[in-house]
Amino acid sequence: MTDQPEISPATPPTARVDGEPNPAARRAVLRGMVAAADRVVAPHRPLTAFIARNPLAGYERWSFDEAAARVATEHGTRLTLDEPGFRSRHRDGGIDDADLRGALERHVTEARDRERRSPSPGRHGLAVADILLADLVAAPPAPAPERQLATPAETADARVAARVDDLVLRWVTAYLGSGSSTWSPMRHEAFWPAWQRLAARDPWVPRRVRRGIRRLAVHPEDAIADALAHWRLLGDDADRFLRAHLTALPGLAGHVAHAASVGRAIDLVDLVAVRATYERLLLPATHAGLPTRPESRGGAGDPAAAEARRVDAVLDRLGLDRDDATARSTVGRVLSLVPPEERTTIWQEALDRSAARTLAPPRVRAADERDDDRAPDRDAEPSPRPLAQAVFCIDPRSEGLRRALEREADRSGVVVETLGFAGFFAVAMRWHDLDGAPPAAACPVLLEPRRDVTELAADSAGAARYLDGVRARSAASAVVARTKDSTLAPYALAETAGWPMGLAAAARTAAPVGWSRLVEAWRGSAARPATRADADAVFALDERIAYAEAALRMMGLVDGFARLVLLAGHGAATVNNPFASALHCGACGGHPGGSNARAAAAILNDPGTRAGLAARGIRVPEDTVFVAVEHDTVTDRVTTCEPWSVPASHLADLARCDELLAAARAASLRERLATLPGAPDAASAGDEADALAGDAERRAADWSEAYPEWGLAGNAALIVAPRRATRRMDLGRRTFLHSYEPDADPDGAALETILTAPMIVAQWINAQYLASTVDPDRWGAGPKPLANVVGDLAVQAGYGGDLRTGLPWQSVGVGRRAVHEPVRLQVFVQAPVARVCEIVDRSSLVRGLLEGGWIALRVRSGERHPWLRYGPLGWTREGIGEVAEHPAARTEPRPARPVHAEEHP
Repeated sequence: MTDQPEISPATPPTARVDGEPNPAARRAVLRGMVAAADRVVAPHRPLTAFIARNPLAGYERWSFDEAAARVATEHGTRLTLDEPGFRSRHRDGGIDDADLRGALERHVTEARDRERRSPSPGRHGLAVADILLADLVAAPPAPAPERQLATPAETADARVAARVDDLVLRWVTAYLGSGSSTWSPMRHEAFWPAWQRLAARDPWVPRRVRRGIRRLAVHPEDAIADALAHWRLLGDDADRFLRAHLTALPGLAGHVAHAASVGRAIDLVDLVAVRATYERLLLPATHAGLPTRPESRGGAGDPAAAEARRVDAVLDRLGLDRDDATARSTVGRVLSLVPPEERTTIWQEALDRSAARTLAPPRVRAADERDDDRAPDRDAEPSPRPLAQAVFCIDPRSEGLRRALEREADRSGVVVETLGFAGFFAVAMRWHDLDGAPPAAACPVLLEPRRDVTELAADSAGAARYLDGVRARSAASAVVARTKDSTLAPYALAETAGWPMGLAAAARTAAPVGWSRLVEAWRGSAARPATRADADAVFALDERIAYAEAALRMMGLVDGFARLVLLAGHGAATVNNPFASALHCGACGGHPGGSNARAAAAILNDPGTRAGLAARGIRVPEDTVFVAVEHDTVTDRVTTCEPWSVPASHLADLARCDELLAAARAASLRERLATLPGAPDAASAGDEADALAGDAERRAADWSEAYPEWGLAGNAALIVAPRRATRRMDLGRRTFLHSYEPDADPDGAALETILTAPMIVAQWINAQYLASTVDPDRWGAGPKPLANVVGDLAVQAGYGGDLRTGLPWQSVGVGRRAVHEPVRLQVFVQAPVARVCEIVDRSSLVRGLLEGGWIALRVRSGERHPWLRYGPLGWTREGIGEVAEHPAARTEPRPARPVHAEEHP
């Protein structure tokens, strides 16, 4: 064997100048190779702005089924539940045989002909679907997937691999956290040179490692080239090497990818270079070539024996004789249509269909047409003007409060209409609050803030007094924070302030609500002056008109305005919660949405904006006032953001709305808290409303509470339709509800925005909840009690290990039971089918998600039309939403699903 050149074997022949290697070209090739390999990880934002994102976004270029196969080999994990988990749901009725047959027909061509029989002995004539159905419910489960990618250290010496992981974690997290730390020797340098300078002096690694680091080239690509040459890797083997290093610590790699995207001087090339360097220097010199990966020990053994057991199980299920050669041959041929490892993708389709069947807005048939808001008569007398219209975020948590508010209004004999719209209310801004906190990008991560909106006080003298107190308290808090973060001062702090802090901790634990009120009093919240958002002055008139028109047309509110229109942003009051931003408004960048509601109200109340809207065909009555409110999803309390700005002529209407919202809060808490661990026994607590409100307030203030709320657990569908299509339905807080009136959107621009922005974000959220549920160890953050916060980046489970990037188990499950049903996003759009087709054709991103099976899209032109499902070969009718008594059209909340010991811990 000839000697390998001292350059990367991946270097192409063209990367040469005058017969010599061209270093710049070689580095460009290596950087491109890392960029091609980075599909195995997805960027992850830090805890301070935790935004749900599909952790497998890099695999969306393939279909869901193919991505599941790739994830199994590259990460050693599933994208779905395992077979026992699916079968448990089948036994409980969560998945029925019709769901399974529909899933089989979608995946297996031969199963679509229900009259097609498979020859079998005697009187037995079985359809292909019958045999495959028996296989799904009775065959031995397929073996668990195993990660097939491995770094040389993982193959040769597990202790060295663990040492590489530990060293890389320490250096990279130190750099990523340097921007917010009190002091860091890496703060003002790029990562690669800073690591070279400091790691060469690290006394905790052998001398040969330090010597090797000092000899490294200036560019990280050259370090990767050295490793590839050392292991003699070419082509696909080099690509596998890079992917193995990225998947070894996918959480850390995801945070590095995000840091690179926001301009930090670190990227995945640096990460791979450091990992490959440590690995090459730490492994003994005897490993001159790439070690051979040992044979997998987790397989199914003899394939023939495994297949025989599978056939036996199916024959037993069908009641056929195991010794009948013809029956065995027939069943074996049919089973060859579906490899065992693909059964879970069929189960997943069945679970998705079950959710779609439950949540689809029902079809209105002729016999069902009544004089109600589901089948309006255009020639009938106009309905009375509503008391109010309340625009909530499309967040599933708003669905329960919307339903309760409508029900309370009906009981009171008044009309309150609710609408759904993305919680940033189309105002992409950077928010500066009065207290002087760092500005927040209050808009979806798909957008860039267009303007800086500031909270201004009307009383300058009162604002000055308030801000003096804020600065004094901030200075005191900053001193304590710097003391805790410094090297030696924490010991002195513990000695001098230990007793007072201990007493404060005891009071905070014993009386969390009282402590919270004490803290609010100390912060001077009661003395906060009246303020307003200056959005009407910051945005130019043409911008204000464009934002207002886009928002109103997208939600379908272009006429019939009430005197009062509530714009309800939302946030979540929690303490001592690293994942607090995950409970805020994702459409507002992981921040509370009250500021966006205030900005939108200022724009929509602006006379110039209204005049511009009138010129575009949207006439807002002079007596219509937009009022910003904020919904706390932990306590279900709705607070008016700027009560001082409401005209006296509308105060009575606002007071009436407050009464209805208070009653709706009690109803929503009764339904929602019953599903949370530790809910009070309202029947034995005296006043039920007070008991429920008290428990909600305690959850918001208790620093030991692991279940302040469920967040978006249970999310399964996005419904884009007029509210009348779902108003009579109890959707169990499982749906994103976006209002849409096709007549208000003649050119389809609003619908295109919904399908290319809110739908994509909903899919991110849905995918993260799915992944955190099916494999909480790989894609979730683990149990909250074990979480160790790493700066403001992420958490680790215990002392070390990879950075966890998903949701904690307490966001998706309780005990050993998963509360979230891992369903792919089911989208229902009520709009002309041709309009939807045009949008899908124009957007390659949307088309890829639909044709790849990451999203299921169903469309109907009107409430009397059937739902048609989009597929790569056209539209198909599934019969979903056709039942006369729709299972979701009920007024009582659903009971929680029972606990099963075999479910994922």
